[in-house]
Amino acid sequence: MSRSKGYLPGPDAQFDGWLANLTVYVNAQVIAGAWTHIPADKVDALNRRSADWHSAYGKTAGPHTSADTETKNDARAEAEAVVRPFVARYLKFDPVTNEDRAAMRLHSRKKTRSRVAPPSTRPLITGLKALGGFQVEVRFQDEGAQRSRAIPYGCSGCLLYYVWGPEKITDYAALTHTLLMTRSPFVLPLPPDSERKFLSCAARWQNERGELGPWSEIQHTVII
Repeated sequence: MSRSKGYLPGPDAQFDGWLANLTVYVNAQVIAGAWTHIPADKVDALNRRSADWHSAYGKTAGPHTSADTETKNDARAEAEAVVRPFVARYLKFDPVTNEDRAAMRLHSRKKTRSRVAPPSTRPLITGLKALGGFQVEVRFQDEGAQRSRAIPYGCSGCLLYYVWGPEKITDYAALTHTLLMTRSPFVLPLPPDSERKFLSCAARWQNERGELGPWSEIQHTVII
């Protein structure tokens, strides 16, 4: 019988060798005192299901009946029902190493994802367009990739700092409103009292950890 079971081999002959290897390896580590995190009853259950499977499988190696095949299939299902949670609970994490998992023919545990660095480039605000109805279209892109509007790797978006008033603002500290833009163009909604006032805005890339990159230049437009 051949079937896909992830890390479990599909063909019965391969599964038989794989399960025997895993069972022997686990017992050796437990007996040596290297793995004390696995309860004895769980090891016993693994040993029983491994033995039951091997016995049932052996009876189908030569001439056999349909009842033998059915018993073998049931034994495999029961063995898998034990081994899958056993692997997930006891063999995926320390003290079991990737070298141990390789020896047991299991997938290696993925290494911890490397930390994303704070953004190092500036977003460029390439267009501010008053749309009417107190809305402004904001277009932006990374200064390092001026032919693309894609957000830099590791960034969650472009953080827009803005304020409106009777005069243009040139002080970053005065940009008291913020909003995260996740794509360009972005439509910024504003309240009715912003009509015919100056919108002043600047932007910074923000990564997935909330860390910010350098400022863009402050841009202005009149709201209509």
